[in-house]
Amino acid sequence: MNEKHIEDAAVAFGTKIRHLRSELNISQEELGNRTNVSTNHIGYIERAERQPSLKLIIAIAFALPVHPATLFDTIELPSDPEFYTE
Repeated sequence: MNEKHIEDAAVAFGTKIRHLRSELNISQEELGNRTNVSTNHIGYIERAERQPSLKLIIAIAFALPVHPATLFDTIELPSDPEFYTE
């Protein structure tokens, strides 16, 4: 699996969280409080510097409040056919 695709997905995921959080007009600190993680950790996720656990993904979704799948809807599937045969 190409690491670039994973990195791109992590960036899209973090950007989606930042966008949803901004729409609600809540800070990273508030989202951290709602999910019981530090403000720094929310920042790391939004900048794609850390990958959250499934438990945290669900907590973030519920805190925003959206269906967990919504956090992934901007992630594009790789267009490279070789990606699927590796």
